[in-house]
Amino acid sequence: MKPGETPEKPRRIVTREGLVSSWVPAQAPSGFALEDPRTGKVIGYLSSTNSSLSIKMLSGRRVIVTGEENSDPRWPTAPVLTVETLKTID
Repeated sequence: MKPGETPEKPRRIVTREGLVSSWVPAQAPSGFALEDPRTGKVIGYLSSTNSSLSIKMLSGRRVIVTGEENSDPRWPTAPVLTVETLKTID
C-alpha cells in the first residue's frame, strides 16, 4: 500500500433466507427486498450485477441468497445484498 492510500475494506459475504418482495418504498436502495418469512420485516435489499438474473420473476418466492453485503449511504441501516448465488426453496 502506498502512503496516503486507505486500506480496502474486506468483502462481507453473507447468506440470507427470505421472501423476495417487489413492494418497497420508491426511495429504497433497490427495487427488491428480502423479507423475513415469519415477521415480514425487511432483512435487506437485493441487487444484481448479473443481467441474466431476473429478481422480478422471483417476487413472492422463498429463496436463499448469498452475496456481498454493503450499506447504501442514504439508508445506512438497510443492508444491500449484491446477489452472487440464489436458490429457490419452494
